[in-house]
Amino acid sequence: MKRQLVLTIYDIFDRWNSGRAVACHRGCSCCCTQNVSITALEGESILRFIVAEGMSSWLAGKLASSRSHQPPKMTTNGFAAACLAGREVDPGDHYNLSSCPFLENNLCRIYPVRPFGCRLFVSAKTCSAHQPAQISDDYFEAATAVTQLLEHLGQREYWGNMLDVLPALLDISEFKEVADNLDSTVIIQARLQTLTAHPLPGFLLGEEYREQVLPLLQTIFDTEVDGRRVEDILNGN
Repeated sequence: MKRQLVLTIYDIFDRWNSGRAVACHRGCSCCCTQNVSITALEGESILRFIVAEGMSSWLAGKLASSRSHQPPKMTTNGFAAACLAGREVDPGDHYNLSSCPFLENNLCRIYPVRPFGCRLFVSAKTCSAHQPAQISDDYFEAATAVTQLLEHLGQREYWGNMLDVLPALLDISEFKEVADNLDSTVIIQARLQTLTAHPLPGFLLGEEYREQVLPLLQTIFDTEVDGRRVEDILNGN
């Protein structure tokens, strides 16, 4: 059910954003860097795709050669909890603008199962090394809120940089053929660099953006998955 819930949230967010003009197109990859955080649920979907497509040794090679990224110091909901409690915190600077290792010829090899940390990247203008992505403030607020929901759904499991979460999950038996192609020290290091996903403490949502973002959140909450409202599922009911 959780996997279906993740896909449902993706779909609702895509429909909410469907009316915006974006410059993104097949083959543009300026935003495709090593700075992508994911939940364990998203990581498992990627690994299942990799195994099904016969790409286990390919992924192992990519994970082994991409160990220069900096892991985040805190999760999105961890940061939100501190902010909402009035504590000053430094979320750290873990940005790495090196190209994502899953890119080949400027195309993503795992595109069908790309995580929300990739899906949220859009721009109203064509990006380049000298032109960063341009998004509206309400879009940023909405994407942050959805990121918080996805972390809440994956609470108490791995959360962190995609290049750490994927190897950290390789103790699951269905991914053994990936693990068999990867040195165990890479897996151990990755686990040490992951964090644990936190429950939602409240949304990091500015008052001036509530009118634009709350309808999106309400649509997510009211949608049914397997006969249950998403809000009830998220609340453990």
